[in-house]
Amino acid sequence: MNKSMTYISSLWQLVKRNILVYLRNSTTVIFSLMAPVLILVIYTLFMGDIQIDMLSGMIDGVPSVDENTMRIIVNAWMIPGIVAISCLTVALNGMLVMIEDKERGTVNDFTASPLKPVTQLLSYVIAAFILTFMICFIFLIIGMTYLAITTGVFFGATAFFELLLVLLLSSLSAVLGLMCVMTFFKTIMGVSAFTGIFSALIGFLIGAYLPVSMLPIGIQNLANLIPGSYSTGLFRRIFMNGVFSQIPGLSPAFIEQIKGVYSFELVLFGHTINRSGMYIYLTISIIVFFFAYLLIERIKAMKILK
Repeated sequence: MNKSMTYISSLWQLVKRNILVYLRNSTTVIFSLMAPVLILVIYTLFMGDIQIDMLSGMIDGVPSVDENTMRIIVNAWMIPGIVAISCLTVALNGMLVMIEDKERGTVNDFTASPLKPVTQLLSYVIAAFILTFMICFIFLIIGMTYLAITTGVFFGATAFFELLLVLLLSSLSAVLGLMCVMTFFKTIMGVSAFTGIFSALIGFLIGAYLPVSMLPIGIQNLANLIPGSYSTGLFRRIFMNGVFSQIPGLSPAFIEQIKGVYSFELVLFGHTINRSGMYIYLTISIIVFFFAYLLIERIKAMKILK
């Protein structure tokens, strides 16, 4: 029992240290918090009308729906996408502590200590998860508040707790998935190059900026292999179902058209994946990424010993 408590205490001290190192870098923290807000502002000012025009051109019977209602629907579609992107970009930023430790040789100090290497690795994962969940939770609240102020749409306790569940799964999947990639980087410069490419592409691939259904079939299949697409899909179902239930006068036919355009059900290699399937896929991705990360670290350790 004492050994277990000592191990947990040591692990927590490392986790706390990683979080504090991250928070000390004010530029990274501010960017993590402000980036989603800036995307929201840019989308509201410049992209909202484009989305409304695009949606109007893709749906029959739109003249019976006023522009304000269309704007509410577009906002409810947009905010979840930004939250899903944030889970990935914040997770990436949260791992900079690990890369900095490698670059500065701090990991060698840990290796020389009585702590096991797996404890050190686990501390990076837990710290990145806590940071990702908390920062994305802040933006989730901002997004829900924005939607409430601009549209009058509020979410009940059930929807709120489901959003928290999706956020938890999305944050954990993002952290473990990106950790498998980041373990191969040793310098901040290398990560910066990767971050630029990753940030530019990921929003399109997970359907945050435009519906995945608008992409070519091959790109759709690639996009729907990414767990982030399922995070986006689940967030959107909760947000938009909340909107549909609170806007009076929407016909069932119109709602079904919206669901079709905005990919309420993802299609992967011809197989339709519904809400339950999205949860299952996201959960399986966490398990797969976890064991893949352990395997990668095991192989790297064996090469070092040779």
